[in-house]
Amino acid sequence: MSGDAMRTTFADERLAMLAALVNGDTALAFRVAQDCLSDGVSFDRIVDHVLQPVQETLGHRWAEGELGIADEHVATAAIEELLIKLGATAEAPSGATIVVVSAPGDTHSLGIRAVSGALTLEGFRSVYLGTSVPAPELGDFLDFHQPFALALGCSIPAALAGAAAATRAAHGVNVPVLGGGRALRNASRATRLGIDAFAATPREAVKQLRAWETSRPERLVTAVEPIVEHDRLAARGPELISAALDGFPAAASRAAIGEDLGRVLAIVEAAIMLDEPEIIDEHLSWLRDTSTAHGVDRTLLDATLRNLAGAMDGELQRAGEFLRCSIG
Repeated sequence: MSGDAMRTTFADERLAMLAALVNGDTALAFRVAQDCLSDGVSFDRIVDHVLQPVQETLGHRWAEGELGIADEHVATAAIEELLIKLGATAEAPSGATIVVVSAPGDTHSLGIRAVSGALTLEGFRSVYLGTSVPAPELGDFLDFHQPFALALGCSIPAALAGAAAATRAAHGVNVPVLGGGRALRNASRATRLGIDAFAATPREAVKQLRAWETSRPERLVTAVEPIVEHDRLAARGPELISAALDGFPAAASRAAIGEDLGRVLAIVEAAIMLDEPEIIDEHLSWLRDTSTAHGVDRTLLDATLRNLAGAMDGELQRAGEFLRCSIG
């Protein structure tokens, strides 16, 4: 069935789901999903053609200022609760143990919840660790439990360096990594981070893990090492952000912009690590659009970004150059 046909087919379900989630009505959302399952719609299709488009709509409405942060959080929490309930309808799992987690720095849970639910419904024992577990703690957990594989989600570019760190931790205890999420984008980027296989959807994740049950990877992909600026960026982050905000009006948005600048530093690290300056370009374009919608003047934002780049001196000059080229 074509994408247009799918959009038409599930239009009513998306509308009902969106209304339920904005109101935090998980019971109604669960009934909508259950009706789909009863009609023979697979879990994967519910995620791909109902929940994911609804989540994107919520994100767009937040970016355009139509929804507040609290509204978006209510809806996201309802989606997560819905996925938990759907996974709980499965029989007791008897398959291989898969640890599911998002990359350090990624607090988005929809993708990994969907994968965890799909694995559970397919008989795998899914151990859901949640979002943004630091790489050292993740490595210790994997070393102790020795799961069959790690399913790693990475939905935002600011977490790409974290995904590389999580992969190094898993490989350090001989656990293969299956990656997914919008920030990984494709198998090529995932492989460059050291991830052993890429899955764009929960169904692809199940298929890849089934293949590994037959033939587990004999040799793990070499994980990318941290860039030389990694420690300096971490150590000087608060100082750099403070310098960038010098002269920024004392307003409620100041704290939010400070958080955004922290993500910009992580984006710059990822761009250098992968040698993909366009990662910064894409993020700054998004940041300008959303900041304007939330009352932050674009000229002021660009001045703040230039301050950030200018503060990157000494061992961070390369990072500053990457950022300056994207600011324009």
